[in-house]
Amino acid sequence: MIRKIFLLFCLLVSFTLVKAQVVVSVEIDSAVILIGEQAHISLKVVAGENQKITFPVFPDKQIVAGLEVLNEEISEPKDTGNENQKQTTKVYTITSFDSTLYYIPPFRVRVDNKVYASQSLALKVETMEIDTLHLENFYGPKEIADVPFSWNEWKGIFYLSLLLIVLLLIVGYIYIQLYNNRPIIRKFRIRPALPPHQWAISEIEKINHQTEVHDDTKEYYTRLTDILRSYIQKRYGFNAQEMTSGEIIEHLTKQQDKTSIVELQELFQTADLVKFAKFRTLLNENDKNLLRAVDFIQATKLEVEEKPKEKVVVSPEIQRTRRSRLVLKLVNVAILIGCTVILYLIGKQIYFLFF
Repeated sequence: MIRKIFLLFCLLVSFTLVKAQVVVSVEIDSAVILIGEQAHISLKVVAGENQKITFPVFPDKQIVAGLEVLNEEISEPKDTGNENQKQTTKVYTITSFDSTLYYIPPFRVRVDNKVYASQSLALKVETMEIDTLHLENFYGPKEIADVPFSWNEWKGIFYLSLLLIVLLLIVGYIYIQLYNNRPIIRKFRIRPALPPHQWAISEIEKINHQTEVHDDTKEYYTRLTDILRSYIQKRYGFNAQEMTSGEIIEHLTKQQDKTSIVELQELFQTADLVKFAKFRTLLNENDKNLLRAVDFIQATKLEVEEKPKEKVVVSPEIQRTRRSRLVLKLVNVAILIGCTVILYLIGKQIYFLFF
């Protein structure tokens, strides 16, 4: 009976010892690297869940002379299948710039107050072969090359920018026309010609206000008789411009009161003397002949009946204009939104070209 109890006790002790056993192992992902390349050493420790693990630290960042440590990273503990044990791994990233065979001594890990050592490793660092017999195959550093201009990269930006400018010009034109209350498409109206008597009176008033014409008697009567000839031609319908003064008086005698014809005849006679015989008139005589011309026009003018004013009614055309203005405002807003989208696309393409 005592023997069985002893055996059971020994089994429990041995099971506890196996369960609490610490295992330290190390491996390298590449045994041979080129100068400047990197390798990774994984240091794995299997220990109790509550045991404290202290990994080796290299203050000078060198495992051995010439073998540099670039980075150190500890992973989270992982389950090993044993309830009371966890595996913790620390990865060392190393490199070297000397071509040789490195001996990596065992890594020493402290678990609680006891030190455990791993196996040793070896790492060979090789250099690239250089053909020193053919140095012409080696080229020095090249200059910074200019990137050639590519139309395919810029044509999208160019066409979008052109479209943006056109749209902005259209928006500006429509806005100015709407702001100034002007039609978008101008309509040209032909004003009706003035009645012959109104035209003649206005031309005579121009002569009366021009001092330089009064000083030149010949120019004065030439212009005055030309106005009268044009008025008579428009008023009576015969070609007074191509007739002599006598022929004009003869035609008018058949159609007009003789009193007004006599005064007009005296005016034409004085004008013929001034123009062809270098006759000099007095200043008051010129004014008198000017009044005769006005009196003749006033006496022979045709009265034009004024049409009664119609009641103001908003025509369908005006209503269409109001609707058109509203539509144009909406079109302007739509074009502005389109301009914003185009501007975004241009900025996006420029960003991808330079960044």
